[in-house]
Amino acid sequence: MMESSQPSLDYIDYVLFILVLLISFLIGLYYGMLSKVKQDTPEEYFLGNRNMGVFPVSISLLVTFISGASIIGLTVDVYAHGTHQWQYVFTCFIMLIATWYIFLPIFYELQLPSTFAYLKLRFGRQTQLLASFMFFCVATLSASICIYIPALVLNQTSGISPAITMIILGLVCIFYTAIGGFRAVIWVDLFQSSLIVACCIAIIVIGLKLVGGVNEVWEASKRGERLILFNFNPDPTIRLTTWIIIFGHSFQMIQFGFSQMTIQRLLSIPSLTKARGVMFIFCIGFLCSIGFSLAIALILYTYYEQCDPFKSGLISNIDQLVTHFVTEIHEHFPGLPGIFIAGIVAGSLSTISSFLNSITLCLFEDFILPFLPEMSHKKTCNIIKLLAFILGSIQIALAFVIGKIGTIFVIVQTVLGLTGGALIGLFTMGMLLPKANQIGGIAGAISSLIGVGIIIFGSLSKKAQASLPMRTDGCLHNITNFVNRALPTEINDTEDDVPWIFRISFMYYSTIGCVLVYLIGYPVSLLTGGINVKDQRLLAPFIRKKASNKLPQNVEELRPISDQI
Repeated sequence: MMESSQPSLDYIDYVLFILVLLISFLIGLYYGMLSKVKQDTPEEYFLGNRNMGVFPVSISLLVTFISGASIIGLTVDVYAHGTHQWQYVFTCFIMLIATWYIFLPIFYELQLPSTFAYLKLRFGRQTQLLASFMFFCVATLSASICIYIPALVLNQTSGISPAITMIILGLVCIFYTAIGGFRAVIWVDLFQSSLIVACCIAIIVIGLKLVGGVNEVWEASKRGERLILFNFNPDPTIRLTTWIIIFGHSFQMIQFGFSQMTIQRLLSIPSLTKARGVMFIFCIGFLCSIGFSLAIALILYTYYEQCDPFKSGLISNIDQLVTHFVTEIHEHFPGLPGIFIAGIVAGSLSTISSFLNSITLCLFEDFILPFLPEMSHKKTCNIIKLLAFILGSIQIALAFVIGKIGTIFVIVQTVLGLTGGALIGLFTMGMLLPKANQIGGIAGAISSLIGVGIIIFGSLSKKAQASLPMRTDGCLHNITNFVNRALPTEINDTEDDVPWIFRISFMYYSTIGCVLVYLIGYPVSLLTGGINVKDQRLLAPFIRKKASNKLPQNVEELRPISDQI
């Protein structure tokens, strides 16, 4: 095992990094100022005039949910806890079915730019604003995290100040998102996806060469107990089991099906059949990305089998594992850090731009548009672009706050778990239960926020679940000073005094939140008189009255609904 080298990049690494930013910038410039395809109306700006291609939209949707944080985070999680995540194949299939037969038919038929406009039509204005505000908070925090993480990677590999990187990344992303609109976001995502794939393949190929091939990875993973196919233990307090993934992660995946980023892309497709094709391609790509993370994690475990960098003290946080590997071997494989940085930056930029474009749409449609006087499309688009610049600046500023307060990562994850179940419950209850009304929806959502919030707050005092065993017997450097710090990564069988409800797996937060919406919201709806849904398009196709069950197959068959918003 080599000593950790000082941060050092070759000129080719800097060239690759600059090229990522430059090409992204130029694509935004082209669609914003040079392209013959104009974006002079809100529909053109946010939806590409509803005439986008299946493949670029599929790839854009995929990289929207594959940020630099997920590339590193999932890999490290598999490295430390085993290959539970291969079972995401089941949850992805569940999400695909829910999207195909519930969310997509409704949103495609209504053609609403903001998903939260559905809640206004189904329940009322108050429900729309509550849900839209929750999305705004979560998406803004998540985008800021995506700005901060590549800045940390660059700092660790090159020593460049995180502040400089955050400003540059943020400004480039703001420019091509605000000026270029939805089309620029889609085509930049397509370009950036190639960098993400190149990054993953490069690490896999080089890693396999270093450790001696696939057979060695398989044998080392078996020795380290990393190969986990199923775990049918019903205990809900275990970090990950088969049941927790199926009944917990499924709800997290279902959020993808009706999220603003997903629906906005599906509405840019000219036919329902093609929109369903987008989701199918997305699922294939998503499972491939999981496969990449699993492969990289097992390769890294094989490489560090006898000397774990975290336990031995070479890195202070296990999340630095992938970056440490790339930095350690860069002298023998010139250009690898540049490819890695390009992939992380590309993944983060794609997520940031998608969040920024969707946040701008929701804030404009849900909060600002109702108060604007009638004006030309050109003036409206100028207001939208200005709003995107303001929101992007807020995200950059918040990224600096994240740099000062490390616990913001925990806060963001808490907010994601806190709001996810409430949003799932609101949308699905409106689509599946015709008698649900606004009073019940709001009561259920607030009960969900309070209930999950109490569980999350109580979980702050629980003991962190240990990782699988990690070795240091093969280290060549002195680890004496780091033994005490490394001990928490070992298996700990001591009982936790925290009540079991507060020790429940974090993957169940969205599930619990959704169940609370139904348990509270639907009875309250019935007790307050329910509601008679006049427009059957607001219900899932299999819930509608038979006379209203025929779905349109393309945009031209749709009946206008804008006068109801």
